[in-house]
Amino acid sequence: MLWVTKGLGPGGAETLLVAAAGRHDRTKVALSCAYVLPHKDHLAERLEQLGVGTTCVGGDPRWPLRLARLVRDGGFDVVHVQLPVPASVARLAVRSLPSARRPALVSTEHNAWGTFVAPTRLANRWTGRLDQASFAVSDEVRASMARGGRRSAVVLRHGIEIDTVRAERRHRDRLRAELGAGPDDILIGTVANFRPQKDYPNLLAAMSVLAGRGCAARLVAVGQGPGEAETRAAVTRLGLDERVTVTGFRPDAVAVLGACDVFVLASAWEGLPVAAMEACALGLPIVATAVGGMAEEFTDSPAAVLVPPRDADRLAAALEAVVGNDERRAAMARAAADHAARFDIGRAVAVLEETYARLAPGVAGRTDRPAVSPPGPRADAPATAGSGRSRPAGLDIRPMTDADRPAVLELCRATLDWDDDPRFGELFAWKHDRNAFGPSYAWVATDAGRVVGLRTFMRWRFRRGDEVLHATRAVDTATHPDHQGRGLFRAMTLHGLDEMRADGVDLVFNTPNTKSLPGYRSMGWQVVGRPATVTAVAAPSSLVRLARSRVPASLWSEPSTIGVDAAAWLDTGPTLHPHGGHDRELRTDRTEAYLRWRYGDGPVTYRAVSGPEGTAVVRVRRRGATTELVLADTFGTPPHGPVTLLRLAGCNHALGLGRPDWRHGLMAAPGQGPILTWRGVNRQAMPPPANWALSLGDVELL
Repeated sequence: MLWVTKGLGPGGAETLLVAAAGRHDRTKVALSCAYVLPHKDHLAERLEQLGVGTTCVGGDPRWPLRLARLVRDGGFDVVHVQLPVPASVARLAVRSLPSARRPALVSTEHNAWGTFVAPTRLANRWTGRLDQASFAVSDEVRASMARGGRRSAVVLRHGIEIDTVRAERRHRDRLRAELGAGPDDILIGTVANFRPQKDYPNLLAAMSVLAGRGCAARLVAVGQGPGEAETRAAVTRLGLDERVTVTGFRPDAVAVLGACDVFVLASAWEGLPVAAMEACALGLPIVATAVGGMAEEFTDSPAAVLVPPRDADRLAAALEAVVGNDERRAAMARAAADHAARFDIGRAVAVLEETYARLAPGVAGRTDRPAVSPPGPRADAPATAGSGRSRPAGLDIRPMTDADRPAVLELCRATLDWDDDPRFGELFAWKHDRNAFGPSYAWVATDAGRVVGLRTFMRWRFRRGDEVLHATRAVDTATHPDHQGRGLFRAMTLHGLDEMRADGVDLVFNTPNTKSLPGYRSMGWQVVGRPATVTAVAAPSSLVRLARSRVPASLWSEPSTIGVDAAAWLDTGPTLHPHGGHDRELRTDRTEAYLRWRYGDGPVTYRAVSGPEGTAVVRVRRRGATTELVLADTFGTPPHGPVTLLRLAGCNHALGLGRPDWRHGLMAAPGQGPILTWRGVNRQAMPPPANWALSLGDVELL
């Protein structure tokens, strides 16, 4: 089974996938999910925990090609498409396959077709003829479909895990305290993304009416989306800052809703929103607009009061009537809890599984598909500590101690092409002892008391929005020549994964060379890809010299007078202009301590070139017969472009990470960047390639 959807953000359609994943019988159905938008990967981790492999095919305009390749090569029996744009691409990819290998096509329509722009509607109508089964989440959605699809579509109201949702009420007291609500305060809650469909202007206008009438109820709005800043500004403009709390995205949105007393939804149009189902399971009275599936489901229900859309006065009156009447509110709450039984996800899953089985009756005889097996630990997941992983006989693996340092350095000199330069020892201490994120995880293997192996993982820390991810970076590894080929590298790596998992590490990343990459992949590492690499040249002749110098760059920096020493720059307490980007991007946690360690405190020297709007951190190194300017990091807008920096530094070419920018002389440098790899430890969903917002200073292998 392959689900195809637009994104895995915290929206309704995506939440339904998570609920269904928890109920499908995995002895019958093996699930995978492909999605397009990398910045909407919020629920990928949850799906992975439920045994659903997730693949982000997006990140640039080539995503249709990647999705088509996945559909063609995946050996799927059924492809279930969820939203019209990726659905249209997936349908064409399915159709391109020979009939003997062609999976069945199933679709679910979540929104009325009138809400689609014309090209999307036409593509959905044309490719939808290829579906062998189609579902609509409400009668209104089904009625909006093209005539042929409407005749064959079945209305299937999806659902939720009711007991799981109800369990979130255990956080009620804590979250009410966090929201500043006393035991007698009335909180009105909504979970709705900030998009035109949800009509926040209507809801805020209703809250303004309530404020004018002296109603003390407060609104808590949970969501994300392009209209969030505009909504926050409207709250202030209407003088509602004391009455309306806009939380933004919350991973615990259901728990926040459980801390409320009334649920409200002011949508201009709807299918059947998951938030309304969750409100019922939580026993919340519902006040909503009579649109779409809401009107179909709740018109005659004592759990809800429905009003016309885009009518703030009617919405305010309904809220006031519910908020101001304790007995009515309690009766509606009981009715809502009873109504929730209609939304048990098990009903929808049973229909889906019957449909899948009916459309793919011959799957048992196919040879191009993976075997279906019950869910369990991922095949590539690290075993828990003490799991008894095999290791070469006679060897002991233990944490490295200070007493091991001389033997470890000697082992590195013998196996890692170190010479007698004392800077190698300084570099080792800088990486593994002085790291701003903490000392490295380091283990040695001993044979009769002699150190014969080393395995280190540098601590690292990423930020993704407000979330902190604890990572490590697989770096120095060494095996004595007498013990190579006996599985010591693998044994030490897996031993390290066990211990890091127990210590709460989320993920490992590194940039292995092509020689070590196969070994990492055999232990569950995945290739993220090569970060987009760019180059600039001082003169056209430098291109020829660069082409002739495809050799590894020197480790050490060359003397340079460009700018100032990076340590001196950091001593001035510079303003570090924040990076742009969305809140799902993975960025190194650039604290002051990190920057001082990374660029101002090691044996590899960096320079800073600053102006009023920003700074470029660079260094000069040799690459064969050329001199290379490393564009390690930028903060804000540096005072000079790459070509000017090249000339100031007297280098032949520059190298950095990022997208080509012809205005500033930055050209794509395919094949020049490192191979970035990822390994889940306590996190199992790899951040999509487009979400790794790394600088060359982040990945430069020292």
